[in-house]
Amino acid sequence: MKRKLAVLTAAMTALAMAGCGASQETTTTAAETKDTQAAGDTSAEESSSGAEDGSEVSGSVMLYTSSSDDYMTDIAAMFQEKYPNISFEYYRSGTEEVVSKIMTEEKSSGVQCDVIMLADTPTFEMLKENGLLMQYDYPEIDQMYEDFVDPDHMYYGTAVGSTGIIYNTDMVTEAPTSLTVFTDPANKGNCVMPSPLYSGTAAYNLGVYTRMEDLGWDFYQDMKDNEMQVVNGNGGVIDAVANGEKAYGMVLDTDSYVAINNGSPIAFVYPEEGCSSICDPIALVNGTENEEAAKIFMDFMLSKEVREFAAENYFKTAPRKDVEPVAGMPSIAERKILSSDPKELYATKEDDKAKFDQMYNQ
Repeated sequence: MKRKLAVLTAAMTALAMAGCGASQETTTTAAETKDTQAAGDTSAEESSSGAEDGSEVSGSVMLYTSSSDDYMTDIAAMFQEKYPNISFEYYRSGTEEVVSKIMTEEKSSGVQCDVIMLADTPTFEMLKENGLLMQYDYPEIDQMYEDFVDPDHMYYGTAVGSTGIIYNTDMVTEAPTSLTVFTDPANKGNCVMPSPLYSGTAAYNLGVYTRMEDLGWDFYQDMKDNEMQVVNGNGGVIDAVANGEKAYGMVLDTDSYVAINNGSPIAFVYPEEGCSSICDPIALVNGTENEEAAKIFMDFMLSKEVREFAAENYFKTAPRKDVEPVAGMPSIAERKILSSDPKELYATKEDDKAKFDQMYNQ
């Protein structure tokens, strides 16, 4: 199924890390990936994104992101192929660390990136409230599901990822169906989840689950009492379950299906309680000096072409109506997505994280 771009390992100025849940930082330029993209069917058809051709536009784009390095290496190579006159580089780390970097820069010399692409909508509500985002009317907005478009057109979802349960197929004979697998005394000390203090996905889950009547803060206390291991992010969860260190993990479907496709002895389950789902929003930085090139990159990331590539190669469900879901994964309409007001989640996010920190680390 997978026709992933053939790429060599790009030269990195820092070690790579996997998913929103990795533990290191990376800054990479498109020049480092330009010659790594294989020719063939990965040559892009003309983008239908709405920025006119743009191939003759010159300039530069700096992206801050929490997306995985392998995914961003492919994206950088595709973008460089399509827009050779635009210099592209990115910095990646966990969502919470990227936000800290942005806010530190804002207080000093100003935000040093042109585009931001992170895990969750509450983060973008915070950035919007602080005046850091630029309003942009995406030309193909009619092709996007309304739930993944900011009403103010400050940010747009790029990929829908739903949190569920993974389990080691060599250790577990009966697939779990509920999040109660993490609080079951029979599984004490045998479960792992990402930290909301590092992972934007986990921080979003914390806000959603603690507001559910049948879960709430008792769910997190019960998981702690059941000796739930907490690691930085999704990549660490998958590694712990795949290598048999733990039997069960709480993690995103996208990262899980990539690992399954690569031969890891794990399986993924969408819990019966419903799916806490992020959409990896993307936004332009207010006041960017590279506005034209930044808009071209944003259109590129939201385009049907790139969303099809991400679905086929990285199991990222597109928030576009004209992109088919990945075979074997439920469509957006078929999922029981747990919805929460991003403004409300943003308003309580730091308090929620502080309460989690006190519960698990003090």
